[in-house]
Amino acid sequence: MPLMNINFVIASKNPKELSGFYAKVNSDKANKGFNSTHYFISISNRSKIHFYRPNENHDWKRKGNSTSLCFQREPSIDPYKMIGRWTSEILKIGGSSMGKQKLANFGSEQWMLDPEGNQFLILVPYLSTGSEVEALM
Repeated sequence: MPLMNINFVIASKNPKELSGFYAKVNSDKANKGFNSTHYFISISNRSKIHFYRPNENHDWKRKGNSTSLCFQREPSIDPYKMIGRWTSEILKIGGSSMGKQKLANFGSEQWMLDPEGNQFLILVPYLSTGSEVEALM
């Protein structure tokens, strides 16, 4: 069976700016895609997040939040502190936080909004050798 890539797409009013925002969140760079309305960032050797402006004939309605991007940093002995720093970095580049950061048995998380109002999650797991952390990686 041939290998399959898993990619994500985000419809955007301004794909160049939004891809730049997520590139900074991910400590990466945005790449020009197929044309001037398409950009992407690589999130692994095989996966990408694509940002595109929908065709004007496409009925583009935002509904629900059943899926979301989750950006995860390396595990830390103090994930709450790391999430606080990361949140501050994202706020400086135009994002906003939703509610308060949360500390749980797996680590710390914070729901964020990008400059266009899309929700995403940032996560820093606890540094541990436990199977629950391995499942997140």
